[in-house]
Amino acid sequence: MFKAIWAARWYVLLGFFTFVIVLAVNTPLHFVWGYVKPQLGRLPVQVDQITGTVWDGSARLRVPRLNSLGPLDVRWQLSPVGLLGGQADLDVHLSGNGVRLDSAASVGLNQVLTLSDASGYLDAAVIAPLLKRNRVNIAGSFELSQLNTTLDTSAGNIQALSGRLVYSGGAIGFPVNNKPVSATMPVVVGVLGMDGDKAVIDAATTDNLPLMQGYMQADGWGGVSIRRRFLDVLGQQWPNPAEEDTVIFEVSHKVL
Repeated sequence: MFKAIWAARWYVLLGFFTFVIVLAVNTPLHFVWGYVKPQLGRLPVQVDQITGTVWDGSARLRVPRLNSLGPLDVRWQLSPVGLLGGQADLDVHLSGNGVRLDSAASVGLNQVLTLSDASGYLDAAVIAPLLKRNRVNIAGSFELSQLNTTLDTSAGNIQALSGRLVYSGGAIGFPVNNKPVSATMPVVVGVLGMDGDKAVIDAATTDNLPLMQGYMQADGWGGVSIRRRFLDVLGQQWPNPAEEDTVIFEVSHKVL
């Protein structure tokens, strides 16, 4: 009898680990959260409601530093296959007032997060409070598509990035020489990608004429550069001689 059990030991171990995984992912999520939450420390989001299981669950989140977002509903479904290899593969859906994100996600023991074929929507009103601090206002919306990115969460940097971000156009306002300026922005197409170790977004007109570039470096520094053409499409004048593609404004700042 013992010889038979020993001969089938690998099947027994596989059955045991399968049992443990099935038990874990089917345990009520609020029960699991009660044990996990104290280990996470201070989170940038507030978790109000958790329902379902690890396998198929949902939560309601709030971002204290961005109250204009309101409550965010997050739903996910977990694939059990990846767990055998120490990796969590999920389908994630996030929605809220003026914001939406749908993506396939994967995160492993190496703390690398991958988002695949993500799409999303953001109403400019959501970020209005952040822009208002710099006396900037913007109307319209942003549409994200075909986003693929790999993030090293332990180091806090972006390893790979591709996708497309389209701004619908609309009324904008900003200060020039401490004087408020109002204009109407046309549709802008942004292409996301990598330039060495920098994550960049190149914004252009629908005719593919460059307007500006934003970037984020691995060391947490981010910046933006604006070409004269950007002022042209806003109907504004640049006082000094410059070609359309000349960078007339550039700034960088420690973001992370």
